[in-house]
Amino acid sequence: MNDFSRSQLDDLFTRFADSDAHWGPLLFLRPKAHQSLSVARVLALATLLGVAFGLCGSVLLALAARIAGRAAPPVHTFPLALTALYFALCQLTFVPVWNKRALRLAKR
Repeated sequence: MNDFSRSQLDDLFTRFADSDAHWGPLLFLRPKAHQSLSVARVLALATLLGVAFGLCGSVLLALAARIAGRAAPPVHTFPLALTALYFALCQLTFVPVWNKRALRLAKR
């Protein structure tokens, strides 16, 4: 990937992350533009999303297992998996871009 397309991708992630609408009810966890995204903040975001969506997924998996006549997986499996996935994806995509911009803005 050349520098120009990397810059465009960084701008896309930043515009997405700056939108209040994309943060929804988790807007209170968004740092100011000049503040870095800490591991604790990213873990809180991932946990809130992972548990909320994971529990919904666990209910659907339990219903599907019941219909299929099989044992349902433990309720905590899907929320834990989603939390880990959200955390990893955020650390690999949004955090580097956000923190690079935050560092640049903090130096001004």
